[in-house]
Amino acid sequence: MKKGPLAKVLWYLPIIPRLRRFFFFANVNDAKNLTWHSSGIKCDGLLQHAADSSQLKKINSLYPEFESDPRNLRLGFATDGMNSYGNLSSKHSSWPILLIIYNFPYWLCTKRKYMMLPMMISGPRQLGNDIDVYLSPLIED
Repeated sequence: MKKGPLAKVLWYLPIIPRLRRFFFFANVNDAKNLTWHSSGIKCDGLLQHAADSSQLKKINSLYPEFESDPRNLRLGFATDGMNSYGNLSSKHSSWPILLIIYNFPYWLCTKRKYMMLPMMISGPRQLGNDIDVYLSPLIED
């Protein structure tokens, strides 16, 4: 067995089959909440939800055909590295990738029920600027 440097490992769970099976397409209340970002949001000038942000408004103006259908899913992406073993000198790090569905109201979109963990990247070092290489399967989906 050849020994070499430790490698980073990517675990990927495709999101499209998960979204197709997701319960909110069958649940009437959840299906109604999926369009909240276009119908239920208040325009009071306060930033209470991602739909209030200037960046999402810019994306909506760049892609008006996507914005015209309120049922299109708007996904948020979050990641942060952690040391799995709690030892700062450990030679292992884990990077969970979370997807948050921003179509839901702000009191629901960060509930565990509506978030997904499609990717986990582990390896000897943190990702740094190389994260885009690992995100390519997610972006293709």
